[in-house]
This record gives sequence, structure tokens and C-alpha cells, in this order.
Amino acid sequence: MADRKSLLVLIEGTDELLPVAKGIGASRIDGSIYHWRAPASGDMPETFISCTGVGTKRSYDCTKKRIAETNPGLIVSAGTFGAIVHGIEMTHWLCNAQSLMLADATEQRAPRTKLDGGAISAPHVARLREGLTAAGGKWLDGLLVCVGDVPLFHEAEKAEIAKANNAIGVDMETFGIAQAATEAGIPWVTARVCVDTPAVPLPDFGALNPVTGRPYYGRLFKWIALHPIRCVPTLYGLWKLVNVYGRQLAQIIRQGYLKP
Repeated sequence: MADRKSLLVLIEGTDELLPVAKGIGASRIDGSIYHWRAPASGDMPETFISCTGVGTKRSYDCTKKRIAETNPGLIVSAGTFGAIVHGIEMTHWLCNAQSLMLADATEQRAPRTKLDGGAISAPHVARLREGLTAAGGKWLDGLLVCVGDVPLFHEAEKAEIAKANNAIGVDMETFGIAQAATEAGIPWVTARVCVDTPAVPLPDFGALNPVTGRPYYGRLFKWIALHPIRCVPTLYGLWKLVNVYGRQLAQIIRQGYLKP
């Protein structure tokens, strides 16, 4: 039917995007590695997947553009987040519809705006959690803060932000996605996997490529040279975690748990 709504999945980096696209049988749109589409099939809705790039402004702009092109009935902020409190394990997902935008470091990361998906997103959050449980994953519920376009690197600052805002995780894209969805009156959910905890922090590659969401190759090779023993298990562990996440999210989509 012409008015049937699609599912729009937005992911910051291509490494996280590709396993999901492959898992639902999506094809590139106009040959682009950044935009994919899978037709509706069985319980799976027509699904669009796009790479937002890194940061709140990029994610907002990408979401606005994709809303105009894809007629979504549900928007998913997918990919990764970093835990900023102890007790959260890598591989756990954050599944809810809450995001708090923080000011930049010059303003001491003061809270600016909080978005909550509310009643229109609540049924989708419940279905997402049901689907993740069926896929063998574990979900978390807690406040995800967004730090705009400049990442956090220091554990002490993360701990201060967690304490000041009663938050459990941080990312750079969800608020932009949620803001665009809210302006359009479209329900949205967060479906992000933890790849960074206070006990097991991510390798510090420096700033990521804002378009692909990957480390710059020069910084990556420098890190490998400085950590010759640790680099192989660390990078393989991240690759495996992201691929398991991608397969689980693809299963959730195929089985209709994120149907608009």
C-alpha cells in the first residue's frame, strides 16, 4: 500500500552498519556504501539503513534528509555507546527512548535539552526489548547523554557526567536522531550496544573520521605499532562484538519486532 511506513535505522559508522545490512539482505542505494534498502518480506518491514557519520549535527542532518526520502514510521538510533558507570558489561544493549544533550567542555558539559520518546515510542521500546531477549541479548534502561561533536576521552570526566546527570552511557548521535524524529512526529528508539566501559575502555585512536565513523588509518597504525601485543586481541574483540550486535539487530528486524 502507498501509505505503508518504512523502518529507518541510523548508524554512525560503516563498520556497525554493514553486518546489519547484510543480515537483512539489504542492497546499496545508488551504489553508496552509506545508504541501504531491504524490501518488506514476511514480518520484516521495508527497511532503510544509513550511516550518519560522527556527531550530533551530522546525525540530525542525515535523519532529516532520510525522513524526507523514506517515509518512516519508526526511527532507530543504532550502533554503539560507551558506559560511564561501573557494572555495565560490553555486549549489553541500551534499549529505550531517552537522550540528554550536554553543552561542550567549555560550558562544563552542562545539561541543555532532554528528549523522551514518551507514549508513542513506548510500545516500540517494549517490542525491541522483547526481540533482543529472543535474540539472546541483554538490555539496559537508563539515561544516555549526548556530547555533540567532541568525544569524551577521560574517565574522570565521564564519571562526573554520570554523577551529575544520573546517566549510564554516552554517545554522540542519538540526540540528533531523536530531535529530527521528534520534530517530524515519528516514534524513535535507541538500540545501541556497549563497547566501552570504565573497566575496559576503548583504545584511544584520537578523533574518528567524521564521515565513516572509523579511526583514521594513520592513527590506527600508530596505535598498533605502540601496542603490538595488545592490538590483535583488542581489535578482534571489537570486530567480533560489532558483528554479533549486527546479527542480533538484523534478527530483530527480520522477525518484525521493529515494525512501524
